[in-house]
Amino acid sequence: MQQLQKATIAMLDRVNDIYIRSREQLLEQEIFQWDESYPNKDYFESCIEEQDLLVWIQDDKVVGHVVLNEWQSEEWECIPWQGKHPLIIHSLMIDPIHEGKGLGSKMVKACEEFARIQGYKSMRLDAFSGNRKAIYLYNKLGYEKRGSVFFDSKPKGHQEYICMEKEL
Repeated sequence: MQQLQKATIAMLDRVNDIYIRSREQLLEQEIFQWDESYPNKDYFESCIEEQDLLVWIQDDKVVGHVVLNEWQSEEWECIPWQGKHPLIIHSLMIDPIHEGKGLGSKMVKACEEFARIQGYKSMRLDAFSGNRKAIYLYNKLGYEKRGSVFFDSKPKGHQEYICMEKEL
């Protein structure tokens, strides 16, 4: 059985383990979208407290997680968004040992269903321009590019993030 559910503080270490493995895998591919400052264990703990962190459960194990809330980066203000009343996807990740099984697609679709039930009309996110797998996934699921933003806090050559949106 697979399902999306709110994370509990008891899941924090597992959530952080998935993040560390995911970050290491991205670094091996020279994708520098995450570092020690974001996301990190303190961030995940705060998201659990705010009830913004959801985990993807498969066979009673946490195999992925995502932060869903209404917070949007100030860099996004210049993006010509089209959807109304959006829910934002942040730091979505599947444990690398479970990749390649279609879990990312299932998890994003579950996020969309969660948003619909909560009354949201669109989903938004940004994805590092060099993370071709993530961009492919979101394009495949019907997300449309609305523009790009640049984060000066990221290493040179790794600053462009593609802003994407899907109306529900």
